[in-house]
Amino acid sequence: MSSPADALGKATACLAGNRPAVLEAWVRACLARGAGAPAEVGGICAAGLEAILGPILPGDGEASASTEPSGPHAPAAQRRSLHAELVAARVFAGCCLPLLLASDMDRESLGEALVSLQERAWNRAEALVQAEAEEAGRRLAEAEDQAALAAERADEIARVNEGLRRSESRSQHRAEQLALLNWVVHRMAGILEPERLMQEAASTIQGRMNHNYVAVVTLEPDGAIVGRWAGRPGVARESAGRTSGAPKGIIGRALRKRAPQVVPDVSRDPDYHADVPGTRSEMVVPLLERGEAVGALDFQSEQASAFDLDDVVAAEVLGEFLIVALRNARLFAAGQRPAGG
Repeated sequence: MSSPADALGKATACLAGNRPAVLEAWVRACLARGAGAPAEVGGICAAGLEAILGPILPGDGEASASTEPSGPHAPAAQRRSLHAELVAARVFAGCCLPLLLASDMDRESLGEALVSLQERAWNRAEALVQAEAEEAGRRLAEAEDQAALAAERADEIARVNEGLRRSESRSQHRAEQLALLNWVVHRMAGILEPERLMQEAASTIQGRMNHNYVAVVTLEPDGAIVGRWAGRPGVARESAGRTSGAPKGIIGRALRKRAPQVVPDVSRDPDYHADVPGTRSEMVVPLLERGEAVGALDFQSEQASAFDLDDVVAAEVLGEFLIVALRNARLFAAGQRPAGG
């Protein structure tokens, strides 16, 4: 009795000598089961015969069938329908049976040969399915990597664009501050009446910067605050005012601390005095003369976190100018009084 390897060797030798007949029978059986178009099925069966009926060397035993190249580097003609491949694998042994029955193989060897041939056909089909799955996985991973890279690039571009927008906004803001300083200096330079100077300063700053509310206040020797206010129409009317007692609110704190006070959200500040409807953030910069607080600039906005360090610096420069302008105006007003007045 021959071994399984010998039986398979005899069967493949028989079939190899009758390749045209085997190929014709195999293609016909595949087409009968709807495996695909004739050209595609013909290509699958021709390649299958080369893989399944390859030479079996002595001692190889029941070696697995070789497979043709697959995956991204395989020829386009070899990346075929897996459905057609599976149908072809299922019918292969039955197509070989008539030729093997006509050979001189005994029944037992014939059975072993058919089992081995069917295993070789299935091994080949499984290898193709695995290769296709690995290729699909590789393509999916590649697509995911590309998507991740694209998202990363998009995030980077968004960050750069946001940085450019912020830089442009800061530059525009600083240009507006410089223009304001220049405007106030030229507008206030010729005003020698203290009350008018304060009102013009408040109105000019509010109009140029479009804040919700701006006030210029001075601290009198008796501790009272005298000020001029300017606000948007319908928000706060321009008026003079005088308060008695210790200064309160954010203004009072700035005067006590002799330091700028920036409040991003007035609703969270216990010292805030709600005297202007719609205010959400406030900045107060004290007017300092020889280290002593003599007044303050008060800015209020209907936007939260409306003031930053650049605003503080610009307000301090304005404050220094106003201190000098007020001193000169007061000296001029004192010199214009009648003797003994």
